[in-house]
Amino acid sequence: MEWPLVIAAFVLGILLGYVGRTIIARNSESNGKGKAHEQTRLELSQHKQEVTDHFELHHTQLAELTEQLNKVNKQWNEAANTLAPKSTAKPLANLVSHEVISDSIFAQTNETNRKNVIIVHK
Repeated sequence: MEWPLVIAAFVLGILLGYVGRTIIARNSESNGKGKAHEQTRLELSQHKQEVTDHFELHHTQLAELTEQLNKVNKQWNEAANTLAPKSTAKPLANLVSHEVISDSIFAQTNETNRKNVIIVHK
């Protein structure tokens, strides 16, 4: 009578071992996925910051370039007026960044078109 009890205990042990291993494997797999998800989220955050820094740098450089072009245009116009005051040549335009211009000028434009606009004033 002992053999059926031993066999039943053996089968029950195998079943409990299988269930335990499955549960442990699921937990470790979900932890691995959680770590990978967190790593991906951190990489995305870092990439967003790099892109933001890149655009801020270019915005600064374009603002400096606009300022330099305005200085050159002003000098050109002053020289043209000095050397040929009665000339029919049109003066060079001044570039104005979108930050300087009031929002009323852009009231009719689309919000997406508004972000990177340079307006030329005479």
